[in-house]
Amino acid sequence: MMSNNEQPIRRAEDIHGFFRTGIVRGVGNWSETHVRSSTSGGGGYVHNGMGHISAPRVSVSSTTTEVTRFFMEYGEDDEEEVTIKGGGFAAREGQRVTVVRIGSRPGWGYDVAYHNHNTGKTYAPDGWLVWPLGKSPSAALVLIAPIVGAIAGALLLPSLWWFLGLAGFGWAFYAWRQKAGEYRTLKEAVRQRIGEVLADAKAEHGRVRAGREGEAA
Repeated sequence: MMSNNEQPIRRAEDIHGFFRTGIVRGVGNWSETHVRSSTSGGGGYVHNGMGHISAPRVSVSSTTTEVTRFFMEYGEDDEEEVTIKGGGFAAREGQRVTVVRIGSRPGWGYDVAYHNHNTGKTYAPDGWLVWPLGKSPSAALVLIAPIVGAIAGALLLPSLWWFLGLAGFGWAFYAWRQKAGEYRTLKEAVRQRIGEVLADAKAEHGRVRAGREGEAA
């Protein structure tokens, strides 16, 4: 992910994508473990030497995340570090890898997909699309609007509080569905653009490989 100052994509016309292909250098793989603990319960009372005290319950949980880090070498004095968490993508020294970037303006974008030309595997997790698109519309308004409507109705028109609450819910649900539908449509358009950029990258890789084979012959 790049700068946080960039505007998210709001229209299909604002979807800009491009790719860069480089050679993998300096691959490292490891696991990160995060441990969390929480305490609940405990306490009690003692009076005149009588009573009881219970110890708090402590629960501990841990999560392990696979991490891959390597450098993409695009040319002389042109390389960048790549860190991918969560597994799902593999590469080794010397392999050709393409990164696809999507953003709201030309020549700039978030990393949304990696393709290993040597293995033919593409890694494009759906969760990465929140970077260029922003978060999906929240349904919180659907819950808040009827409460606000009911309170307003109880204060202004006590006999119609239920109607205003229902009207508030209907309006909020309609607005949320509209926004959610627009977000899904835009998300599909971004996926389509990623596919188009990947196709261009694969075609370029094929031309480069054919040229090298021709020179070798």
